[in-house]
Amino acid sequence: MQARENRAEEAPGSGFEFDYDHNLLRVEGAQIRLSPHEADILHILLRNRGRATPIASLIKQVYGSSAPASASISLRGSVHSLRKKLGDTGIRIKAAMGVGYEIDADALPELNKRLSDKILVALNMAKAAGEDAIAQSLQAAYDKAEAHRRAWLADPKNQSPHGGAQLDTSRKAVA
Repeated sequence: MQARENRAEEAPGSGFEFDYDHNLLRVEGAQIRLSPHEADILHILLRNRGRATPIASLIKQVYGSSAPASASISLRGSVHSLRKKLGDTGIRIKAAMGVGYEIDADALPELNKRLSDKILVALNMAKAAGEDAIAQSLQAAYDKAEAHRRAWLADPKNQSPHGGAQLDTSRKAVA
């Protein structure tokens, strides 16, 4: 990426921390050094989690406007290397056929909290539009996603050595 943002991504209680500025991923105390391109790719995919990121978009964000002709091949090589480094962390990079790549962090529900946020937005829109049947279904989906997160956070093996997981329960649907 041309200009790096000062960023660290963390999932409280999960043992996951991504220090983008230093190309470093920490998972359950293990440190994984990333190349600058690998860090860029992981950063972009985490920022776009929940949807596939087109290869053309990845190339543009990683290389900028001066992408070399071999950028596509280089990107695929970096994704392959990143997948190997992620190994058994529970974080996977899936190929979305004909589109690009998507992060799959089912083993770390805290990284997927945006799913709950998206469901909540749709729930509020359905309620505002008077779509009661849709709102009921979305409420059930939201409750299930949050229950999954809470169960994961309550599991002692997922507790941080720095004081446990903190669960944000402040998000609520509009009545």
